[in-house]
Amino acid sequence: MVTVLRGIVAVAVAFGLGALTSVGQQFLPDDLRSLANSAGSWTAICFVVLVLSRIRGWRAAGLGILVFIALNEGYGVVSRLKGFPYGILFENPWTIIAIVIGPIIGLAASWVQSKRPALVALGAAAPATVLVGEGVYGLLYVSDTTSPGYWIGSIIVGAVFVVLMAVLRVRSVGWGILSIALTAIGAALFVLAYSSLI
Repeated sequence: MVTVLRGIVAVAVAFGLGALTSVGQQFLPDDLRSLANSAGSWTAICFVVLVLSRIRGWRAAGLGILVFIALNEGYGVVSRLKGFPYGILFENPWTIIAIVIGPIIGLAASWVQSKRPALVALGAAAPATVLVGEGVYGLLYVSDTTSPGYWIGSIIVGAVFVVLMAVLRVRSVGWGILSIALTAIGAALFVLAYSSLI
């Protein structure tokens, strides 16, 4: 019962934060506007919500899907209220992305709380990959229409996160190096995939 309640709270919080991102697109200064509509910030939001839910294992993977969809739907509801068209659920490609990425981020959020260095290393690499990867993508492809400072910040946050996790939680040189290497490789693959999708 406690797990179910935590899951409900996590989904409700994600929905509310999604609604705020739509508002943020309108009111944030130009340098921060991408914060309200980037894969990195949305992944970070979902990751933190999932960590705070303290739900572990495969339940976290399932909750990852629900949290991502709730974030997207919160954004969509407010956007539609403001008069902007935004597809609902399976009319929206971000729902499909949520179904694919949600379990990965859910497991990552579970694994970073583990006492096993291997799981912490793998878990830390997942959100860092998206932050660094999208930051690189932003600088390469959309820095002329968005703030380059935001993308640089995304890279720094992702890199600092994975290094801090390696030092403070993994505490194994081998696994720490692997976590950082996976982030770099994952970021490169993210740029390739994202540039073909967007």
